[in-house]
Formats: sequence, structure tokens, C-alpha cells
Amino acid sequence: MRPRPGFPALTVAPSLPAVPSAAAVRVAGCRGRCDADGMTIQTAKLRDPAVRAFVTAVNAHDREGFMALLAPGATMADDGSDRDLAAWIDEEIFSSHGHMEVDNESAGGRALIARYRNDTWGEMRTRWRFTVEDDGRISRFETGQA
Repeated sequence: MRPRPGFPALTVAPSLPAVPSAAAVRVAGCRGRCDADGMTIQTAKLRDPAVRAFVTAVNAHDREGFMALLAPGATMADDGSDRDLAAWIDEEIFSSHGHMEVDNESAGGRALIARYRNDTWGEMRTRWRFTVEDDGRISRFETGQA
């Protein structure tokens, strides 16, 4: 193309390879398990049945269902410190309307990265790791900021 008189010639940079958007990468990584936003893994499609039931109970504010998922003597830790399980779940989940949106799972579905929110702390990016016994009940979970 010739420049018009009075206008400088334009140079065209060589083509760069296309880089997929972050949203496209997230959607591709979901393999049909994510919501329309391309980030959140649908709870029903979480791999581990005990973890799926845990997230379902948290989001439904189902204390009875949640407690049924725990093995006798179950323990938990928050940000690396063991906590009193009954007090923690009351304060952080049920009294404060906790809710989880899972963005990533690993370790066969027993490790999650989730956006967790409640009325006390708002929303934060969190990590969760679960120990599940042979009977399918959770004997320990650990959480903290991711």
C-alpha cells in the first residue's frame, strides 16, 4: 500500500501467534464441568463424592447433612492451626452463611481451590484439602487462604 501524500507510511508488525484468553484457557480446562462463567466447577461434577457432598451441604446451609459426612473424631485446621471443629463450622459456615464456588480441583478431587464467602469475612480465595476414610466419611479437612 502506498502512503497518501502528507501522511507517513505505516509499517505493519509481523503476525504474532494467537494467545488464548484467560477465559478460553479456563473453559478448556473445565472439560464440560464448569458453569457458564468458565471458572466455577459445577458442584454436581466434583470428582470425589464426599467432597461433593461437603460442598453441597455448605452451600445448602445443611448442618445435619454436613455433620453426617464427618467421621467420628473428625478434625480440621484453618490457616495451618488446628481448630475446634464444632465452633469453627458454626462460626465460619452455618452462622455466617458460608458458600463455596470451586474453581479448581486436584488430588482426585480431594484438594480444591475455591472462592469462599461468608457474612463475617466476605469473599476470599481459599484452598481445601480433605482426608476421606474408606467408609466415605471425612476424617479431616484443612482450609486457608490460597
